[in-house]
Amino acid sequence: MPSTIDPRRQRELVRLLEQLGLEQTKLETINPSQNPEGFDWLLIDRALVHPSFSTTYNNDQLEFVGDSVLRLSVSLFLQERYGDRSVGDLAALRSHLVSDKTLAEIASIYELQKYVVVSNAARNDAQALRSLLADALEALMAAIYVNTRDLHLIRKWLDPHMQRFASALLAIPALGNYKVALQELTQGRWKRLPEYRNIETTESKQTNIFSVEVWFNDRCWGKGQGKSIKAAQQEAAAIALERMQNEI
Repeated sequence: MPSTIDPRRQRELVRLLEQLGLEQTKLETINPSQNPEGFDWLLIDRALVHPSFSTTYNNDQLEFVGDSVLRLSVSLFLQERYGDRSVGDLAALRSHLVSDKTLAEIASIYELQKYVVVSNAARNDAQALRSLLADALEALMAAIYVNTRDLHLIRKWLDPHMQRFASALLAIPALGNYKVALQELTQGRWKRLPEYRNIETTESKQTNIFSVEVWFNDRCWGKGQGKSIKAAQQEAAAIALERMQNEI
């Protein structure tokens, strides 16, 4: 485990955090009681090291913490912006906003893949890339929060993305529950339900990524992936719903 960070690597990380609107000089003076030795850049570095690169120095534990930081940030955002909606609606929105698909899209906006340290095999695995980016973004949130104990430093750049995705979800039938929306379409028009088929591959077994196809009228309308079968089904249903609506 490194005891210091390479100056070149730190400059890269400074550029990344500046993209998030976080200035180095301000970060290093925040909440000194929590960090008497100064801002821990090694923690930021570790957040962007994938377990495939190192088994001892990686972002596994930070990703675990980041999951909670993310859910709290999104929950507060939803309560503040959509407090007039039911808890069920808020829970449905949150499940989409914290998904790998959403997080990977946000990570790509900041070109997080340029900063993640990963083995060549994992970098070339297109199927696992989305999960890798989502995990790295969660770990980065954890590293920022552990360093500063200031959730505002995450929400200041995360909230605008959440607003954009939430607005899009609210415009979708069944509040972004693509499985329900697809079922309502096929049941209402053809009086039959779509069929979901789990696809097992060598890659999926190695990466714990589930793959699902959705079939209707002897045709595959969509394929999805996710950390759970439910998440993969939702993605497949979203693709199928869009395709069916375009063809009707």
